[in-house]
Amino acid sequence: MNDLLHYLFSNQNLGIKLGLERTYALMERCGNPQDHLHCVQVAGTNGKGSTSAILAKILQEAGYKVGLSTSPHLVDVNERIRINGVSIPTSVIEEFVETFQPDIEEIGSSFFEILTALGFWYFVKENVDIAILETGLGGRLDSVSVCNPFVVLMTSISFDHTDILGDTLEKIAFEKAGAFKSGVPCVSVHQEPKVEAVLKNQAELKNVAISFTNIDSLTDVDIGIRGEHQKQNASLAIQALHHLPFQMKEFHILNGLQKVIWYGRFQIIRQSPLIIFDVAHNSSGIASFLKEWKSFTVTGKKVMIISLQYKKDITNVIIDLQQHFDEIICTEASGGKPMNVNQLMSYFPMTEHLKMIKNPDDAIRSALETLSENDSLVILGSHYLGPAVNNIFELSFHTM
Repeated sequence: MNDLLHYLFSNQNLGIKLGLERTYALMERCGNPQDHLHCVQVAGTNGKGSTSAILAKILQEAGYKVGLSTSPHLVDVNERIRINGVSIPTSVIEEFVETFQPDIEEIGSSFFEILTALGFWYFVKENVDIAILETGLGGRLDSVSVCNPFVVLMTSISFDHTDILGDTLEKIAFEKAGAFKSGVPCVSVHQEPKVEAVLKNQAELKNVAISFTNIDSLTDVDIGIRGEHQKQNASLAIQALHHLPFQMKEFHILNGLQKVIWYGRFQIIRQSPLIIFDVAHNSSGIASFLKEWKSFTVTGKKVMIISLQYKKDITNVIIDLQQHFDEIICTEASGGKPMNVNQLMSYFPMTEHLKMIKNPDDAIRSALETLSENDSLVILGSHYLGPAVNNIFELSFHTM
């Protein structure tokens, strides 16, 4: 890693910095690209990345030049910023950091704030027709919320980052609704009643026209990302099109839905033995994963490797996980704030067929050695399992 990229990653040590003051300050030094960018903002808890990828692919199929900003990445930071599915070149990241390093240091910008500004600057520099911007954390104090979108999309809201966003669904929904902007419509998936009430209240206070999706029309539509819950995300993406000033044919939508790729979301790496990679990292995400998993018929042994980030609570899906896997291997993916593997082990009351292999690469290799043709392996949980999956299976996540 060269000095400029090393400098960029060193800003991760500053941790999460909530608030928009530093982002606005850095944007100003970059020429305020947020004021020159046509965009859609995607907020929520689960499904933000999938919804963003689906919408970006539909627009790309219609011939538009589409920027896509998501987080976190699986292997390389370049994956967070794409144009027409292709990751930003390292040389462009270096150019940005070298140009604005004095400003970054003076402002005290965090890693995420730098990447947000980089994405906006790159999309304007490359003259994209539209950018799809995934909100990182919350909405009210998230850097992405400095954008001026055509529409705000709200995916399913559930418990996550409770230490930052609040310990009730109402508090979390309030923070997510902070992405609302006066006069800018919001389209949301159907939420739990208490969440929906908060969104409607905040929409009224902020002069936001809010509507909710209907997935009935997607019953027989093929979507490139597996999972019943992806119909909800696809419906949200399709509803967004009504708020964009672009021409769209039905076959553009169908082609986009069929061709979309979003790595680490029920991603089938091999068929025999069946190997699946899914970054479901909280209770709601794991529940959605299990719903799709139950539709598979595996005649042989079912093995799961799991790693989570610190403070993730999956207590209410543990029994279901144990019922659907014959062997569970707990591991500890480096990066971020990983949950200690001993703590992860303590979630599981069963002791038989429960293993600890701290290194994810070793965990995957060990599991592969035991698999026969009819067996299966699921690699589940943290995005930080991406490097191990990349190393073992020699996958690239750069082009979608």
